[in-house]
Amino acid sequence: MLVDCQTCPVRDVRCGECMVTALLEPVSAELPLDSAELAAVSTFVDVGLVSAAEASGLSARREPWDRFRAVG
Repeated sequence: MLVDCQTCPVRDVRCGECMVTALLEPVSAELPLDSAELAAVSTFVDVGLVSAAEASGLSARREPWDRFRAVG
């Protein structure tokens, strides 16, 4: 199979959702927080569970898939 980004009909529009992009990007354990995670952290800061300084350095962490198994 040959994947050619030059002929992709959604090039530069949907690259972030492309499996080829996901496979080619370097794997890092540190990920930015998504909108739901940011909202949760903001709530924690608002009610005083964590300080704004602590919250500013947070990131998500990629977990290895070999710890999970399919069911069903």
